This record gives sequence, structure tokens and C-alpha cells, in this order.
Amino acid sequence: MERTRENRGDNASPGTNLSPNPDAGRAPDMRVGLTGGIGAGKSTVAARLAHLGARIIDYDAISHALTRPGGAAIAPIREQFGPHAIADDGSLDRPWVASQIFGADPAHTANRGRLNAIIHPLVYAQAARQEAGGGIVVHDIPLLTEVLGGIPFTFRHIITVEAPDGLRVERLMKTRGMSETEARARMASQTDDEARRRSADITIPNDSDLVSLYRAVDEVWSRLCTECEGNGGRKR
Repeated sequence: MERTRENRGDNASPGTNLSPNPDAGRAPDMRVGLTGGIGAGKSTVAARLAHLGARIIDYDAISHALTRPGGAAIAPIREQFGPHAIADDGSLDRPWVASQIFGADPAHTANRGRLNAIIHPLVYAQAARQEAGGGIVVHDIPLLTEVLGGIPFTFRHIITVEAPDGLRVERLMKTRGMSETEARARMASQTDDEARRRSADITIPNDSDLVSLYRAVDEVWSRLCTECEGNGGRKR
């Protein structure tokens, strides 16, 4: 389902690309946000868009790089949460941190906010460096709806990927080894589909098979390319 909407988020400069790119410093011809609840299939949609020619900025991948040994987020996280937040190898102790931030009680919510205040600015800075170079750039952001008021980017379109809650729980148990309780707690820590739908102008359902999902993604990509080229931009 597609509705026409203009910009989302706040304005920001595209940053500086430090790689040897002939288009370095060029802003994207189209910037698109991609989101969806955990287990909805957002990563599958991102992979398909990349296959079709989009440049994907994976916020989860950036976050993981920032929290590996020596990552820029490690020192401030240790200072904020103490040594228990850091594993023996110097990386983020994800199970421990998850136990502190995922849940419905006020302490979990407060801890999640403290962690996000450290991680998000670092992620945004890296995303700005990665996106320079033109073409259609997709920011793959799990919590886009939650951070939309503060993210320093403007999106021409926002895509949300949806799947029924029961199917999402089943996927999380199968692919990530979560218990049903863990899966539902992770889902509850995020905003709901209705809120994501209000933020988005394109909705991709993922409640059937992979062929159907790819068909829906291909149709969206075709529309994005037509719009981009009509505005004098390049799709890749």
C-alpha cells in the first residue's frame, strides 16, 4: 500500500565520504527509510532492495561495529552502565545489556533511553559518511518510528514491513533461538504496527511466501526508480 508523503525527519547535511568515490560528497538522489518490527522481515526486504540496486545503510551493522572490541561506543557504555556491560573480549555483553533494557517496567525503559543516547549519535554520524555518492539510498533502521523526531535525515519515502504477531514470534523462535516469552518481550519493547504505519507512506506485507514478498518489493522498487529518474536522479 502506498500513500504519497513528502519529507520525514529533520534536515541534515549528507556528511563526507572518506572513501575514494568519484561521487564523494554528492547527496543521495533519493533517501528512503526502511523499518519494521522485529521478525517482520525487514532484513529480507533490505537484501532484495540491495539486489535490485539500492545502496543500503544497515543501522544494525553500524551499531554492532560500534560495540565490538575497541568500538567507539564501548568506553561511554562502560562509563554509563559499569563493567558488567562489557564482555571479557572487550565487546558489548549483549545478553547482559538485553536483560537491562528489554521489558515493560520503567527501569528497562530508562536504561534503553540511556543506551540510545550513546549509540544513536554515533550511528547517525557513520550513516552520513556512508550515504554520500548519489543513487537511491535506503536507511535500514529497526526503530525508525521511535527516533523519527530526532534523526538528522529527511526521507522522501518511508517503507514499513509488516507481519502478524504470531508469525513474528514463530520466526524469532526459529531463527534467533528465542523463547516465546523473550520474543514477545522484544516485540513489546518496540512501537506497534499502527504507529509504524502512521510514519510510513509505503507498507509491504510479509504474511505469505518469499515469492510474494519479492514481488511486492520489486513493485515498490520500480516506482522508486521511476520517480527518481523523473526528477533527474539516478537509481544507482
